[in-house]
Amino acid sequence: MASTTAKLLGSPPEPFDGKGDKAIAFWNTLENYFNVNSGIFNTDDKKISSALTYFKAGTQAGEWASDRMAIALAKNPVSYGNWAHFKDAFKEQFVPPQTQIEAIQKMHSLHQRNREFNEWYQEWSQYARRTGVDEITKMFAFRNALNAALANKLLTVSPQPTTLPTLVEKAREFDRNWRIFNKGPTNTGQGRRTNIREISGEEPDINRTQGNKRPPFKRRGKLTPQERKHRMDHNLCLYCGKEGHKALECPVPSKRPGKPRPNPSVRQLDTIADDAMEKLSLGEDSGVNLASANYFEPLVDMNIDDGTNVPSFA
Repeated sequence: MASTTAKLLGSPPEPFDGKGDKAIAFWNTLENYFNVNSGIFNTDDKKISSALTYFKAGTQAGEWASDRMAIALAKNPVSYGNWAHFKDAFKEQFVPPQTQIEAIQKMHSLHQRNREFNEWYQEWSQYARRTGVDEITKMFAFRNALNAALANKLLTVSPQPTTLPTLVEKAREFDRNWRIFNKGPTNTGQGRRTNIREISGEEPDINRTQGNKRPPFKRRGKLTPQERKHRMDHNLCLYCGKEGHKALECPVPSKRPGKPRPNPSVRQLDTIADDAMEKLSLGEDSGVNLASANYFEPLVDMNIDDGTNVPSFA
């Protein structure tokens, strides 16, 4: 009965010429090729002997592979050694030390910030693969490089992910959900605008909620005649514009440090009722301000020593 030959899956790597910037990519492709065809490359000897044929002849890499073949073939029986040792020998020969150092630096310094997770992780993971560090170190660097809000969200997961793939998948899920419920870009300042009053806790202007249409007057500073009339007509405080109290009793402090609020009693003079004005006995030619006389009580009893009796304002 004719024997069947297993079909190889995937594509083998391009012949390696020994250049350091291609070393890691070559090795990853090679190892992946052996993995998908593990039924054929099922021993370390088969994997190493096959791997040595993917080093380009006539280059530094080809010479190195040829030397490894000669050593293996000189043994009796023929032995190419251990795959893990072969991998270490390859990295020591072809991966420049600065490449690994740069990859480690990038793994720790490439922060996500406001970038979309998949875009950022694709770049970050390339450096992480080139570092050669263990998975725990990668998980630590991954958490530190994440967006701060996303990293804090991961701390609430129970139980905590114990492998880098599960940690990455959970972060991807949180990032995707956040972007679904927070429509709009995260780094352009667009989207929902937070009301300043929500942050400051300041109560809304009572004049805007009482249903009285009026021009948009300012709440502080010198009042215009129109705004003054509006506040007087609606029994509002002449300083803050709210109802329920007068300027003399206004609980709102002045916003100008070092400069006290103007005397509120002077601003409140016009609140004297018409019937109270009619009770004043002073005539128009008395030379006395009627409003002032009604609002302030005399500070002293005005009697002259020579016996002349001057009428009191009381």
